Amino acid sequence: MSATFVFLHVGPASGFPTLLVRSIRAIQPEAEIVQCTDATTLAVEGVNSVVRSVGDTSNLMIFRLQSFAALSAAKPALYLDTDMLCVSRIDPAFELGDGDVAVCHREFNCASPFNTGFAGLDLSEYSNMTLAEVYPYVACATVTRDNRFWAACLENLQTLASKFHYWYGDQEAIRNVIRTGRFNSKRLPESRFGCLPEAQPSASEAPYLMHFKGAHRKPLMLEFARKRGLAP
Repeated sequence: MSATFVFLHVGPASGFPTLLVRSIRAIQPEAEIVQCTDATTLAVEGVNSVVRSVGDTSNLMIFRLQSFAALSAAKPALYLDTDMLCVSRIDPAFELGDGDVAVCHREFNCASPFNTGFAGLDLSEYSNMTLAEVYPYVACATVTRDNRFWAACLENLQTLASKFHYWYGDQEAIRNVIRTGRFNSKRLPESRFGCLPEAQPSASEAPYLMHFKGAHRKPLMLEFARKRGLAP
């Protein structure tokens, strides 16, 4: 069975989702790649299928979880952010094992103070807490057996303050649902499933995915992709 990769992209055409798809195809040409999106966003070059949902994309976190929860395929799939590049072959089913979900466990900048004013939000309830204390899981890479975990996350997010419907909501919901113990969860190390470009992992722990999160890392994504022949 070929590996299944899923991502959400809505809005104007962007080179980053295209680079993600190309990086997967370069290593796993047989992979099934699914784009979740709204009614009008164009399909990203190279995907196998586009699944469109109706919803308010201004509440992007709600829309993201809604889109993932709507997927009916009952097979393991890896859900990714679009500012990532695949650098090694991945078997989502193997990573999941006998679990229901495998979540990316934060390893980088864990002790950094959490920014309670990020994106103009009032997150003062997390004052004097570290990034890892607030969000121990990174939403950039998640493997699920089916859509039940995402449905539970969506249900949880819908009960939270509206500020989380726009940003951070996926990490809020993933943390909350994992803590309930409803799902048998596994951990994916961030150093392998969301490695930052400035990190230097050992050869024995080479990453599967590079994560170029934050505006300051986006030029590095293009540079990295060019070195691998994924961009002109």
